[in-house]
Amino acid sequence: MEHKFGGSWTELKLDTLRQYLKFYTTALNQKFRLHYIDGFAGIGHVTIKEGSKEKLIDGSARIAIETDPPFDQIHLIDTSLEHVGELQQLCANYPDRECHILHGDANLEIRNLLEKINWGRNERAVLFLDPYGMEVEWSTLEVIANTRAIDLWFLFPLSGLYRNTPRQYTAMDEHKKNAITRCLGTESWMDAFYEESPQQELFGPSAVTRIAEWNDLLMFVQKRLGKVFPKVADPLILPPEGAPLFALFFAISNPSKAAIKLSMKVAQHILKSKQPTDTRSRGGH
Repeated sequence: MEHKFGGSWTELKLDTLRQYLKFYTTALNQKFRLHYIDGFAGIGHVTIKEGSKEKLIDGSARIAIETDPPFDQIHLIDTSLEHVGELQQLCANYPDRECHILHGDANLEIRNLLEKINWGRNERAVLFLDPYGMEVEWSTLEVIANTRAIDLWFLFPLSGLYRNTPRQYTAMDEHKKNAITRCLGTESWMDAFYEESPQQELFGPSAVTRIAEWNDLLMFVQKRLGKVFPKVADPLILPPEGAPLFALFFAISNPSKAAIKLSMKVAQHILKSKQPTDTRSRGGH
């Protein structure tokens, strides 16, 4: 089965995850029972486009399964039955790995899974959220943060948020408003992104116009994450050049100063290594 998505920036994203997982299991495998949780697991590989050519690379599920030292348990979630079938075949090739395949909505499956694990002194996890759009609900992020035991990698759909906030507020329907509120967990985005135009229309009220550009949206999301997670790293913008599509965030739910110091040091080092040396040419939407 083919799973085509993204370009060279997809490989950059997955290599970031690969590097962190290697660090994580090496540093913690003697101390904790380690889980890897993937909310949008795909099929184990992805075909990306590089110029006029296509390239097959490992997906997040295979990267996690092949991480050495290994995770104690790997939980792969996908809403597609076809993807679930592919994941089952993938895991069958690694009988020494304890894999659990879950079929369903990532928000519901993640909440149910996290409720079943006793997040005490011995359980730790890395959770990867790589949605196709704005599927991740803020309430799910709150549940993740409340475990106080999960390191989160979250690919936020920056371009999706931008597209769903049209320049004129009147062009936005209730469906879009509700979707954004579920994603950001607050209605305050309306005041942050829009303001009333000072120019009065001739026979009607003044227009309400979006004043927020992509960087304003990015900062709003980062501040929101900082309200529920003890520490959030500056994100990696993908692709590294041109119009931004996604922001890869790292957030840690463990409030321990020692845990924050170690994880953030490594995560920030990896993220910084992926940044372009010159971002002055980055365009907007």
